[in-house]
Amino acid sequence: MPDAILYLISQPYLSRRRYCRLADGLTRATPMVCAVVKMEGAGQSAMDALSELVGAGARTIVVQPVGLPFSDSLMAWLPGALAHWLKTCGMPDVSLALATDQSGDQSVLATIAQSAVAGADEAVPIGVQGASVDGKGWDDVPTHCDHLLVCTGPRCTFRRAGLLRDVLNAELSRHGVMRRTLVATTGCLFPCNKGPVIAHYPAGRWYRLGTPDDVSIFVQTVLVERRPLTQFVIHEVDTDHACA
Repeated sequence: MPDAILYLISQPYLSRRRYCRLADGLTRATPMVCAVVKMEGAGQSAMDALSELVGAGARTIVVQPVGLPFSDSLMAWLPGALAHWLKTCGMPDVSLALATDQSGDQSVLATIAQSAVAGADEAVPIGVQGASVDGKGWDDVPTHCDHLLVCTGPRCTFRRAGLLRDVLNAELSRHGVMRRTLVATTGCLFPCNKGPVIAHYPAGRWYRLGTPDDVSIFVQTVLVERRPLTQFVIHEVDTDHACA
């Protein structure tokens, strides 16, 4: 029997309201200490959540993926990533186990099917009136000088990119460059082993920003002083040669 559970939610476009509702429901239903983290986007990383559980006294922790289905690539990657945390935590009495997702749990699938049938009468009908794929106010490109692509894919988030995203917003505001900087969070940008990754355009430089201090230096040097931060650059786009 574990003494703690870490729930890993993988859903890139989950709103904060729905995430909080899901996290609250999981916490209420779990008869032991637990933590809930989202694999994509801002917020606490899985590594920090594990460290907090251990700090609270947990020694046997089950990691439960939440998703129908949970990403196959993440399931293949997680054992090594969790083993990395276990190795670096330096506590030989701590043990981790990775559970499967719920896609093969017939009781969960039956509950979803039963809920769909039972709620059919309350479903919102869709008619042709008001049909549109356009949204109000989504016609113009925002005014900006710099475009930052901040990877919030699950592997960068595991490396605390969610925390760095919050730090970036604070630093942009503190230096007065928020209005001229367009920040877009993205899914995986692919150089996961070099993450957390921020791509800066139109300069075409990709940076690894591993700590909050790195983010602060990046904003001051690149966005305020307008100089490249060469020691953090991991890639530069070749703007002299167009792709064939």
